[in-house]
Amino acid sequence: MTSVSETVATFEFPEIHNFPPFFTRQPNEDTWKVQRQLWCDLILAFYKHNRLSLMPLAEAATESPFSNRQIHRSLQVDTLREIIEELVKQGHAVWTGPKNSKDTCMVYWRKPEVWANIIHMWACEQGLCNTVLTLYELANGDDTVRQEFHGLDLSTLRRSLEVLQSQGKAQLFAGTSDDDMGVKFFS
Repeated sequence: MTSVSETVATFEFPEIHNFPPFFTRQPNEDTWKVQRQLWCDLILAFYKHNRLSLMPLAEAATESPFSNRQIHRSLQVDTLREIIEELVKQGHAVWTGPKNSKDTCMVYWRKPEVWANIIHMWACEQGLCNTVLTLYELANGDDTVRQEFHGLDLSTLRRSLEVLQSQGKAQLFAGTSDDDMGVKFFS
């Protein structure tokens, strides 16, 4: 298994990542808006490249991409929280944990609605409509090894399947855990 530190070495950071002011929240609102979007784009690209989803903010702020040891700069947790708020508004993140706590989030580098369409199209192409599959089979099964959603974290997978259920394209069945939760697809 490849570690995050190994994949960080293969991730190509944008030039702005080596610009020290990028790690300090800019006071001018127009500049901040651009800076915030650059961070949003970087987070989504980095999390996609590393297939990450869960972000505990205090821990993340000390690691790449929020810390650049070459230039001795790190993003402050409060600034990161503001950036995540923008991702939440864009539908690319949700806060997890206690109701008013904004300490941990789930990053959707691909929105659940997009995953839902990809998964449903695959299930229909494979002739799996009206067949019950477990979430484990979808995320880790031999039949999905070559699919983009193979290895997808179960929280994002479950959210994507809930989208399909709300569209009448799937039905979820409770299990004793997320792994053995079932789903039946409809055409």
